[in-house]
Amino acid sequence: MKIITVSGFKGGTGKTTISALLGVAAVQEGLRVAALDLDRFTSNLSRFLHVRKEAGLKSPDHFLMMETDGGKDQSSASGRLQGFVEMARLDGYDLMIIDTSSGHQHDIYDAHLIADIILTPMNESPADMHALFTPSGAPMAPRNNYRDMVDAARFDRARAGKPRQRWSICVNRVQALPTRIGAAIQGRVESMAMATGFDDVWYLRERVAHRAISEDGMTVLDTPADGKLTMSEISGRAELRGILGQLTDNDVALAA
Repeated sequence: MKIITVSGFKGGTGKTTISALLGVAAVQEGLRVAALDLDRFTSNLSRFLHVRKEAGLKSPDHFLMMETDGGKDQSSASGRLQGFVEMARLDGYDLMIIDTSSGHQHDIYDAHLIADIILTPMNESPADMHALFTPSGAPMAPRNNYRDMVDAARFDRARAGKPRQRWSICVNRVQALPTRIGAAIQGRVESMAMATGFDDVWYLRERVAHRAISEDGMTVLDTPADGKLTMSEISGRAELRGILGQLTDNDVALAA
């Protein structure tokens, strides 16, 4: 079973949307998918998948990891998440997608430690660049430094003799027409890969269908009632299937 943790301390980057879209894409390609929602405050992924199931749409099996002690015990997540993953693996799941919260919760580090792939969404925004990738000690570095946490998880995995994780960035809500800020962000992201330590950069365009998924559970991967797909939906399908295929090392036989 492959584990993808979708994460990043900054809110509003599209973590839940990307988790949902990749989960639906994987299920439609024949994989058995467990979607784990670690955002106890909003439970947005769980809500979205509930809407899909109510509508009879093919969906991942979803689980919400709840606090057992009101969040007081800092070690409460230790071992719980790993045990849950082992049960999913024994149950025959092919893929687990973990949607994390924007804050620095107890089990966020665990979710990074167990991941085969860390997928970090960001918008075409200098603020997102700063919040996600600024190193500790730099002027105005974030209090909870995301880049340092990824480095720590990778170090601990190496110390335990586990394979190196793949860290992928997904630039989300990319504008259809070229913009000066978009070009600047793209150049900065790709040029800093070596220093920061991430391996891939993916791009997901801004689409009305992506922003509207929570309304009825429909995605660009689902066939509309009239059976007609727009060019935006066809392109969106290709983007998502391409990202999924690369993240799973082409384990998924992509449909036409």
